Amino acid sequence: MPNIVLVGAGSTSFSIELLKDISMLPSLSGSTLSLVDIDRKRLDMARYLVTRYCQESKTSLAVNAYTDRRHALEGAEYIISAVKVGGYDPLEKERTIAEEAGYYRGIGDRVSCYYGGIGAYHQLAFFEGLAKDIEAICPDAWLVQTGNPVFEGTNYITRNFRVKAVGVCHGHNAYKEIAQELGLDIDRVNVEMFGFNHCIWLAKFYYGGKDAYPLLDEWIKTKAADYWKSERYLDPNRVFSKDQLSPGAIEAYRLYGVMPIGDAVRSGTPWWTHTDYETKCVWYGKNGGFDSKPGWDSYLASKTVIQDTLSRIVSSGKSVMDAYRPSETTEEHIPFIDSLANGVERTLILNVPNKGAVTGIPDDIFVEIPVICNATGIHNVRMGSLPPRLMNNVIMPRLIAAQNIMQAYENHDREQLVLWLCNDARTRSYKQAKDLIDKLLAQNWNSAADAHYR
Repeated sequence: MPNIVLVGAGSTSFSIELLKDISMLPSLSGSTLSLVDIDRKRLDMARYLVTRYCQESKTSLAVNAYTDRRHALEGAEYIISAVKVGGYDPLEKERTIAEEAGYYRGIGDRVSCYYGGIGAYHQLAFFEGLAKDIEAICPDAWLVQTGNPVFEGTNYITRNFRVKAVGVCHGHNAYKEIAQELGLDIDRVNVEMFGFNHCIWLAKFYYGGKDAYPLLDEWIKTKAADYWKSERYLDPNRVFSKDQLSPGAIEAYRLYGVMPIGDAVRSGTPWWTHTDYETKCVWYGKNGGFDSKPGWDSYLASKTVIQDTLSRIVSSGKSVMDAYRPSETTEEHIPFIDSLANGVERTLILNVPNKGAVTGIPDDIFVEIPVICNATGIHNVRMGSLPPRLMNNVIMPRLIAAQNIMQAYENHDREQLVLWLCNDARTRSYKQAKDLIDKLLAQNWNSAADAHYR
């Protein structure tokens, strides 16, 4: 049975979400799950909770735990990488420094945490080390990359190492918010969406076999204004929503011809809708949407609540299943593994090399598209093209930004980071960009990055 390794298992709630999927698939009964984390305390908690969950749900799963990933990789067939090096505190400090230099909410993809710090250094360095270990210890294994930046990470790894990799994200499920607000039966909705990770677009939208975009157009014309005044839209607790039908998302649809899905609402929408808090409130609702300061603070607070809840379960000995009932999640990591390992054919949304699936994108660049997975492997679904305005103003600039990030890392090139930041619409001079890059790299948590980028 599959030998699965989860690197970054200290994110215990994610570990249990994956376990819920395993428990729902009898074909994975008898598999091995090896938990890896450098934080012994968090690793021990993850192992305790996962083992308890298996006992309570009667899931047959061999559970191991390691602080040294190289031991876990021996015999591994699937490695799920969910690591975020250094946590969030340094990233929030970097955001403050960037805001003082004139970059509201930090630099990067609207929210600076996406890149995992300045130039994505810490994440890319981790990806590189993991890829080397996979090459040496389990070269036939699949790397299932879920820690950000997925786009740069998957491209960098496969460009420089002989590693089989896919990227996994759940943002594509946000199309269901559109269907729900339009009052559609989700079982009769069919969609085709594609692009890059955190930048995917609803190219085709069908309901009962017919084009459903006219239904959205009618909603915008007759109901959108009332929706934006409604309690459910203005509810401050809505910050966890992806703002899927916000004025900002609808404006992107007007400009580019297709709807942004999930994180594309923040990372693919026009920069001028994100210039300051007041502007974000206009375009993304009360509190300014998910990546405003109130929204992001609430997101970070939720992580603390989850960790505290899990700690109480451990200390009290209460049932894990009371908090995490067995159910199929929206994550695609385990279904992907089951399809390849057991030949269960599925259509999944994954990040894979393009190979002609999306017109105008190089074949080796990872795109987020529908793929057919079965015992013979991964088979891309040919998607065609996105509207020219979208390609020219969003897709290709996103690819160029990724190339800059990867080349800066690979070539130890500090000036490439400066040039990357010079492309930010908020940059008014080369000096402004250079001074900020130098200041961020001078922070004590970035000493290794400072030495790397010469």
